[in-house]
Amino acid sequence: MSKQRKRIVIVGANFAGLAAATKLSTDYAVTVVDLTRHFEWIPNIHELVSGVKTGRDLRLDRARIVSRAGHRFVQDRAIQVDTGRHVVVTDGGRELGFDACIVAVGASANTFGIPGAFSNTYPFHGVADCEAIGYDLRKLQREKQPLRLVIVGAGISGIEALGEVLRRYGDNPTLSVDVVEAGARLLPGLPAKLDADIRKLCQPFPVVFHTGASIARVAPKSVLLDNGLRIPSALTLWTAGLAPTALLRASGLARGNDGWAPVSRTLQSAYCDQVFVAGDAVALPKPLAKQVFHALDMGHCAASNVQRYLQGRKLHAFKPANKPLVVTFGDLQTYLVAGRTVVANRSLAAAKEGLYQVYMAQMSPQGVLQSLPGVAERLLRSWDTLLKPQLAQII
Repeated sequence: MSKQRKRIVIVGANFAGLAAATKLSTDYAVTVVDLTRHFEWIPNIHELVSGVKTGRDLRLDRARIVSRAGHRFVQDRAIQVDTGRHVVVTDGGRELGFDACIVAVGASANTFGIPGAFSNTYPFHGVADCEAIGYDLRKLQREKQPLRLVIVGAGISGIEALGEVLRRYGDNPTLSVDVVEAGARLLPGLPAKLDADIRKLCQPFPVVFHTGASIARVAPKSVLLDNGLRIPSALTLWTAGLAPTALLRASGLARGNDGWAPVSRTLQSAYCDQVFVAGDAVALPKPLAKQVFHALDMGHCAASNVQRYLQGRKLHAFKPANKPLVVTFGDLQTYLVAGRTVVANRSLAAAKEGLYQVYMAQMSPQGVLQSLPGVAERLLRSWDTLLKPQLAQII
């Protein structure tokens, strides 16, 4: 009789969770749990605002990806990792036993308790959010209503959203955009030269930046700043901040004030040896920016260490890669940021597009060769709506 396989449960099937699932051997009984069927390529959701991409461009079937890796997918909401009984409890009443668990639940939007922020803003967290923004912008334009937008947050998501608004609606005479950022400048944490360049690019457009500003309240048709300024708004986009998911505290994996899950350098939970945490949910000993490439690398590291843990072998420390960051600003500019060095060229949009195309092909449920027709279709749409216009401007 063959020996029973050790059980591994992965909670969350975004970048870190799927990276772990595709790396884990079928020598283990692996179950992946997520509430929704579709994986989404989050780095490009801002392009839904302008219509450069469609929702189907950015989605893949999680169940088929997990099945292709030889594992089981359960579509349900995990509400607790019971570390005492070694089970993952789901909203649907399941109890999934494990010998080791990888928690990769990501993060949720953070409205910081500001009155009206939850009910009167558009979140910017997934495909459905950005499709709704794009739809309502088109509706306003079709009905000849003023395009008065407020974007809360001038981090990467906020700036890329602004770029797409200007790409699609920059020549609309009714457009006005106010960007509110609590930090002293745009793109906090990135080189200051980006702030200056984006402000310069926006000079021909009706864009007002409110940096070092805090929001007191959000109403259905306006945003009130703490300095008393009231900004009219037909649509308010909320791109500011991330919050930990409730599952971390419910599972006892987060006990500090910030709510993130502390781990060792090997991504092992500070409170349970059988649990590893990867992706945005992590609080590493040395803080790390919440970026997709870090989540992918953490997923691979967590998978390797879970197998080592179950085999009684020494765990490996997670070593963050020092990879460049690509920030797109509509069709006005694209930035490649490597440390304090910034390269700006509109043709760099092809680099980000290339990363997206490669990953989507690799993760395709049909495999790379079988997914070639889908790849060709995405490339053709990208050429027509993104790359060809960029090259025409450069030439």
